[in-house]
Amino acid sequence: MDLNIAKSLFPQKGIIGIDIGNYAVKLVSFVEEKKVIKLKDWGYIPLDFPPDITPEEKKVFVSEEIKKYLKKKGIQFKFAAASISGNSVIVRYVKLPKLSKKELALTLHVEAEPFIPFDINDVNLTCWPLNDITEEGQPKMETVLVAAKKDVVDSKIEVLSDAGLDPIIIDVDAFALESLYEWHNPEVSDAAILFLNIGHKVTNLSIIAKGTTRVVRDIFIAGASFDKAISKSFKVEIDAAGELKKQKGVLLSVEDKEGAIEDYDKEYLGVSKASHAVLQDLYTEISRSIDFYLSQGVEQSISRIILTGGMSNLGNISKYISEKFKVPVEILNPLAPLAEQTKNIPKDVLPALAVATGLALRKLKDWE
Repeated sequence: MDLNIAKSLFPQKGIIGIDIGNYAVKLVSFVEEKKVIKLKDWGYIPLDFPPDITPEEKKVFVSEEIKKYLKKKGIQFKFAAASISGNSVIVRYVKLPKLSKKELALTLHVEAEPFIPFDINDVNLTCWPLNDITEEGQPKMETVLVAAKKDVVDSKIEVLSDAGLDPIIIDVDAFALESLYEWHNPEVSDAAILFLNIGHKVTNLSIIAKGTTRVVRDIFIAGASFDKAISKSFKVEIDAAGELKKQKGVLLSVEDKEGAIEDYDKEYLGVSKASHAVLQDLYTEISRSIDFYLSQGVEQSISRIILTGGMSNLGNISKYISEKFKVPVEILNPLAPLAEQTKNIPKDVLPALAVATGLALRKLKDWE
């Protein structure tokens, strides 16, 4: 959602897209030269929090890490776009009476209240009309309604401000991914694409059909879920479980399983077994979201699944999802459309830059 800042304040040379996760901060910024977008800066800042850190101390810690990184790299941009997701954000696709922009601005809280499970006074509200429709002879408009708890938005703004940045946009992870998708696919197609941004604690799921996000959901099965399952199976600390997860991954084919057995690789077999249980839970939740999408009477079924986020590189996860859903699965390089490809970004970091890239591409949009 856009903060109420005049267009004249929007930076001429772009913004820094900053994705503040539970595991790391990701940064991306672009410049446009002769209508060609070029990568200006990127960053991946692991967040090694001290033990027993309080929420307030955590905010200060993150701000300081961002500030130090910007100074170290000599990054001059001051304007920033960030995003939020999780239980503090509600995205609803609703039908409202046909209203002008001015009329909707005046009545938004009244129109939105039936759809929001929070106290309407505790949230920031915004919406985007999608299509004009007629229902029972009455003109209406299909609308994306977004409500975000004020304290969460304020906290994000505070972190960026304390890092010396001017936060002009607070978006939603799923819509940052839509901006990324539009950059990769400038020609709108009828295809329905499922996005899975698998992070440390949350998997952002979105379904984009005909170039517009139609389903948004956050699933709390992600990297930490694998760590917890492996930690329990091997009776080791979470950090050690995370290392096992990275080293071993998931066994899928009969040949790979037989090879692990022949090699007496108990760690590989154990990690794979624990990971399979988590992947099955993730598959179940994804299936529910697809069923919900299809229940709306849509014409397009899911034709492709795109993986992003730090966990998308887990060994064989893309193959597992492809086999379960019987559609092609792609691990996205968010910077692929650049004319000049960067060679200094580690392959395992690239998918984690997806949300930050979408934020860096963000433009202020009006509707009439």
